[in-house]
Amino acid sequence: MKYRSAMFTLITALEACLALPDTPELLDPQLLLRAHELLDTLKNTPPDANALAQIGLITEACSAAVQRRHAELHHELDTLADLIGKNREVADRLEQSLQADQYQSQEAWKSFNIARKLIARQGGLLLNHLDSEHVEKLVAKNLKEILRSPTTGSLTQTMHSLISEASTLLEGYERQNRQVMGMVEAVYTRFNQLPGFKLAPPQLSGLENYRHDLQQLGEKTAEFCRRPVNLMTDKTSLAKKFGMEVVAPLRDLFLQLKAETDWWLRELSIPVQKQIQAQKIALEKREEDINMIRDQITILEARMEETEVALGRLHQQEAAIERISCASRVV
Repeated sequence: MKYRSAMFTLITALEACLALPDTPELLDPQLLLRAHELLDTLKNTPPDANALAQIGLITEACSAAVQRRHAELHHELDTLADLIGKNREVADRLEQSLQADQYQSQEAWKSFNIARKLIARQGGLLLNHLDSEHVEKLVAKNLKEILRSPTTGSLTQTMHSLISEASTLLEGYERQNRQVMGMVEAVYTRFNQLPGFKLAPPQLSGLENYRHDLQQLGEKTAEFCRRPVNLMTDKTSLAKKFGMEVVAPLRDLFLQLKAETDWWLRELSIPVQKQIQAQKIALEKREEDINMIRDQITILEARMEETEVALGRLHQQEAAIERISCASRVV
């Protein structure tokens, strides 16, 4: 009865061991085939000494393979845990640095928007200073006085007065222009103090050419006033001629100055905006890199779970081998 019980246990243990999913990987194909043959034999006839010896060899081979696999899986677990720890440490460090830089970028963007609004407001006042309405009032007043001038002296004085008042208008523009340029330079200096910013000096409006052109108009006015033929012309014709030779170029001067001012006011913010945008793209790329590391950690964790499951199956294999060994000794 004891023998039959031991035989049943041996057959059951061997069958269970061979049915485990990892057994084909642990045993040599020939040993695996022999084990199945022995199982079929045990189900029909009692084992002889040779059969028991072969079962012992198979058990030892399987046990040795289990131990090797056990060591491999533990090594893999240690390696995976180390990789997960290092990746998590890198990701956490990069994320902390990224969050600090993202905050700094957001603050830079806020500062830029404030500065842009201030410059736009001051620039609007500057452009308003060059509004054609101011120039036209100046011209209309001058031409009206030309027509009303009672003497040649007052006539020439009125024509010179136009250039003088235009110079005053340009000087007022220059004062306001210096304020705007000072604000722009301060903004550029402020941003150049932030990490990642390297702005070239702003391209500011230059007025040398306009001063020179206005000076030439003054000389042209003086030359116009010295021509006897002009002073002998009736005032209406004189006003038209003066308008063509002096007033029209004066209008063009202020129109061109306004167009150039409008252009550089719009261009001023572009370098800052480009560098902020470049920083934003770089930050997004860094965030993608961190997400890739996090994804890699998830993959490693999934692999670690699979390895732990494989270790659990290996324990079942060890238990089955132990049952075969115990039953073989009894038989």
